[in-house]
Amino acid sequence: MSKLVQDQEAEMQDIYDTEITDEDYGFIFGPDGELKSVFLPDRMPFKCPKKIAKILKMFGVDDPEQLNDTTLH
Repeated sequence: MSKLVQDQEAEMQDIYDTEITDEDYGFIFGPDGELKSVFLPDRMPFKCPKKIAKILKMFGVDDPEQLNDTTLH
């Protein structure tokens, strides 16, 4: 295996090794681009960051506190 391929694989592994914490937001999209699921920080109530609220609003979610590990599809 070439050094370039090894370096690329190591870089990808570093990306996948990132730990998801209780403070993180996550979005799952289907192959058609539809929002399927969202996970939010465990602390409730919370103030949703403006960037996250903007993403949710694009998918018709106006109140992120109503979502709690909800499957949307």
